[in-house]
Amino acid sequence: MAETIFSVLLSLSLSGGLMILLVSFLCLFLRKKVSSQWQYYIWIVVIIRLLLPFSPEKNLIGSLGEWLYDSIKAQNTDSGKINISGSSLEQKAQQRQVAGASSSEKEAEKAEISENMEEETRMTEKLQNSIGKAITELGMYFAVFWLFMALLLLLRKVTIYQSFMRFIKAGSISVDDITYLEALSKEETVLKIHKAIDLRINPLISSPMLIGFFHPCIVLPDGNLPEKEFHYTILHELVHYKRKDIYYKWVVQIVLCIHWFNPLLYLAVRRINQLCELSCDEAVISRLQTKEQRQEYAATLLNAMASKGVLKEQLASLTLSEDKKLLKERMETIMNENRGKNIFLKKILLTVLTAAIMVTSLFTGSYAAGANDAADTAISKTGTLKQAKAGKTRSKSDKITAAQADKMALALTNKTWMWEWVKFFVPYMTEQGVKKLIPASRNSEWAGAVDMETGKKIKFTKKKVNNARKKKPSHALTSGELDSHALMIMQSTGNWEYTSFMLPYMTPKGIRAVVSSYNSKHGGKEKRAKDYY
Repeated sequence: MAETIFSVLLSLSLSGGLMILLVSFLCLFLRKKVSSQWQYYIWIVVIIRLLLPFSPEKNLIGSLGEWLYDSIKAQNTDSGKINISGSSLEQKAQQRQVAGASSSEKEAEKAEISENMEEETRMTEKLQNSIGKAITELGMYFAVFWLFMALLLLLRKVTIYQSFMRFIKAGSISVDDITYLEALSKEETVLKIHKAIDLRINPLISSPMLIGFFHPCIVLPDGNLPEKEFHYTILHELVHYKRKDIYYKWVVQIVLCIHWFNPLLYLAVRRINQLCELSCDEAVISRLQTKEQRQEYAATLLNAMASKGVLKEQLASLTLSEDKKLLKERMETIMNENRGKNIFLKKILLTVLTAAIMVTSLFTGSYAAGANDAADTAISKTGTLKQAKAGKTRSKSDKITAAQADKMALALTNKTWMWEWVKFFVPYMTEQGVKKLIPASRNSEWAGAVDMETGKKIKFTKKKVNNARKKKPSHALTSGELDSHALMIMQSTGNWEYTSFMLPYMTPKGIRAVVSSYNSKHGGKEKRAKDYY
């Protein structure tokens, strides 16, 4: 469970990182062409991508994960081969029989091959279990370390926030100047803010700021501000409050705690904080009618930078002033009179661009182990079904999805060259799954085997696949049908690896039949059916 959560987290961080790069490039390219407000809120798409593991079945990160898993699986399979695979041993037996060996030789050879197959199967399962256990333990350690760091960072941020708030309130005094209070009330009415906001003074702060989640308060560094400067100051902070910027900031900080290991996210957070102020300036100047008013607002920002206070905490507050580099960008925004032109055309273009970014975010994807894939996840990590109980017993009429048929067909292709067994799944598979069959056969454990009767390499062909594909079934594959197919394979070979990946989709009765057949072929009750459902 822990390693699955960690896998989902890594995939979200990777897809989120790709979206950070995309949005950063677009914002850099369109910085002077689109509003800061759009740039500020488009980052919400990235935040959602980092938080929610929802995506189409086929997506970029999912495909990348499948490729990595197939590569690791192929490498482990190659390293786990001792002499030859069970399927190749079966093939040799058939080849030699076709060549016309004597009855006694056939019997001796058959016994030898059977013994080798059993030993091969045991060693392969042991190796796969060891690898799976190591991966599971490593994933658990990483998951625990990630959780520890995430909670530690969140605790640190909350502690800093609480300490800052206590210090600010302890060193501040309430404003009782009726002129200031009336001006504040007037601006609240204009902005349609119905909650009363406190007004306090603290000479230690570096600039005017808005603090407080549930009890918002504007804190000023000086109680003797000129009328116009006071007006622009509280207007700026009230716009922050109306837009709920402090909540936005905290959501971003929580995401940063979750993805603390992603260096791109730190750059994104820094830019979001900058855009918070730039977009707020845009909202303020949209209410200013003349160039003179813009200049007065710019002067207010410059005066805020000149404050003698030193106390400042970005996380806990929304401030009027920032660093000098950002101040220059804010001045350009304030004095830019061209951003309001061609508004209708810009809105259309931004709507299209926003939709494109949202779709791209969706299809960057993530890894999400659903209920139907839980068993497959356990199989891929441990090589055994012992830890892959279906959780919910299936009935004969339960349908098997095309994606599940894909997985079983490809797993079987990797193990055996018996086309008749694989052909069973083909009519129920997806188009994408069918296309993977021939490449999978070329990279399988039996790739390169030769049929002694014809002297030709054994391989799956497009003609075989297409002919099987033409036989469209009238209904979806059911668990009852899979039961019969798995039992037939087990009765033919006695090889557990050929049927193990089918068990999560079989009925309890079918599983018992397969396990019973396996035990009878191996001279005892080596496996228990109840371990698999």
